[in-house]
Amino acid sequence: MAKKLTINDLGLMVKQGFDAVDKRFDKVDNRLEDIDKKIAELRRDMDEVKLKFAYTAWAIDVEELKKRVIILEQKLNAKK
Repeated sequence: MAKKLTINDLGLMVKQGFDAVDKRFDKVDNRLEDIDKKIAELRRDMDEVKLKFAYTAWAIDVEELKKRVIILEQKLNAKK
């Protein structure tokens, strides 16, 4: 004959089910925290790359302008 389920048995079964789900949520929370940390690191890296790119673009512009000034100076000196 099958064992009769009591309210206590049923309560224990429900508790075990919730405990298992709670453990899974803890794992998911930990993974999300890791993902958040990685995203923050990627954002910092991106900001650094943007800054370097902006500086490089500015440096290229300055070099180009220097070349143009030299050409203009040469043309002005040639006309004297």
